[in-house]
Order: sequence, then structure tokens, then C-alpha cells
Amino acid sequence: MQTLISAQSLRDELDELDSQDLILLDCRFYLTDLEKAAKEYQNAHIPGAIFVDVHHHLASPETPLSGRHPLPLASDFSHYLKSIGITSNSNVVVYDDMSGAIAARAWWMLSQNNIKTRVLDGGLKAWLALEGEMVTDIVSPTRAQEALSISFPWAVSEAAVLENMETEGFQLIDARANDRFEGQNETIDAIAGHVPGALNRPFSKNLNSDGLFVAPSELAISFDEYGSDNESVHYCGSGITACHNVLANVLSGGDNKRVFVGSWSQWSKRMQRLMAEQQES
Repeated sequence: MQTLISAQSLRDELDELDSQDLILLDCRFYLTDLEKAAKEYQNAHIPGAIFVDVHHHLASPETPLSGRHPLPLASDFSHYLKSIGITSNSNVVVYDDMSGAIAARAWWMLSQNNIKTRVLDGGLKAWLALEGEMVTDIVSPTRAQEALSISFPWAVSEAAVLENMETEGFQLIDARANDRFEGQNETIDAIAGHVPGALNRPFSKNLNSDGLFVAPSELAISFDEYGSDNESVHYCGSGITACHNVLANVLSGGDNKRVFVGSWSQWSKRMQRLMAEQQES
């Protein structure tokens, strides 16, 4: 399975004459300023890149029972991919300015639908370090002729997590920073903490000081520390950065691709409902 592409390799591919199947997606996203990413894209982006809005293109609207970024309907995602020209033969590269923390969500959604997708290692920081070109031209994608059949077999539901409390068929791995996992410094969700039985592996462990992924062998050793006979299922705050751990696991030679998409933002809502019921009883 495809995982990463270096900034130099991306520049080389963009320079090739036969690069018409290459589709570049700008996945920048800022949770505390939902308008910022589109503005940053308009200010400057890698040549040929199409802006992807995480809230509207990689997620459906939040509901009282969902996490912050539930998956879109398969039909909606299929329609979106058709609108930006992605086919089964496309060569997709995704990037952000957070070392893949956001772009990994797009990689995860596309890869499980057998679309060749790679994450720009180091993101825009690595691209700019090479003095890679940045432009302001807004791309008008060529619509694909046919829509893809889309499904999300790597997604894990809240119901499956509840059932796992009894069956213990998989090990939950939390990709958030340790302080949030421990219920400290929670500034996003109403209730702090983590899903019972989960282990904490911050996605920052996947990166070196330059924001590049560490070597696959080092990642393999790291994941072995959380290993068990069971499959690992990843989660985070809202099903975004958990995909970074999936990407790292695949890069290391692992095969733990599933994500509890609702993540802590959905589980904390469940805790709120249970607390309210207890207060009423």
C-alpha cells in the first residue's frame, strides 16, 4: 500500500510530462478557525493543488450522537471525488502544514477504496525547505466521467467499541497528546478522559524534529510496545489524527488500519448522556 512521498519526489513528478493522472489535494485545516484553511490556500499553494475542506468534503455534519467529524455518506463522497476528477487510476498526493496530521484522514478514506494515495512527508514545511514553488492560481478540476463505488470497511462504530468491552477483540489506541488522554488540559470536549481500556500513543511519536516520519524500523519498534495478540483500532478526538497512526503503522509494516471514527468526541457525548440519566434517576 502506498504511504509517503518526499518533497523532492513530488517536485520530480510534477515536472514530468506524463503527470496528468496526478491529483494534488491541499488538506489544510484549523479546528479553531474554520475559515483559515481556504484563505491560506488562496494565498499560496503547491501548483495544481485542489483545496479540500475537511468539514464539508471529508466529513458529514456533526449530530447530537456523532463525533465532530463523522464520515460522509458513501454516495456523497463518491459524488465529490467525481467532481474533482478522481478515478480508480488516479495518482493522488495529499498534504497539509501539520506533518500529515490532517492529510492522513484523506489518505485513509481514499486508500481503503483502492485509490493510490500518498501523503507528502513533512508537508508544506518540507516543500518550502526545497524552495518548492507556491502559486495563487485556483484549479478548476476536470470532472470524472464515472463515479466510484465507495465504502468504508476500515471504520469502527461506537456500537462495535461497546461490544468490544465484552469481547476484547481489539485494543484501542488513542492518538491524542498524553495530557488529554489523562483527562488534563481538555479544551475541546465537555468531558475529559479516554475510552476505558485504551492505551495512549500520541501521533507525535511518528515524527522526528523536522516533522518527517521516522524510519519504518523505528516505527515498528514503537508499535510493538503497544502490541498484543489482538488487532489495534485507532482513535483520537474526532477521527482525524488517528489516521496518522494508521499511516505510520502501515509504513512500519503493520496492518492495523481501522479507526473508531467517532473517537473521544462521540464517546464523551455518551458519557454526558449517562451522567444526565443518572442525575434524573
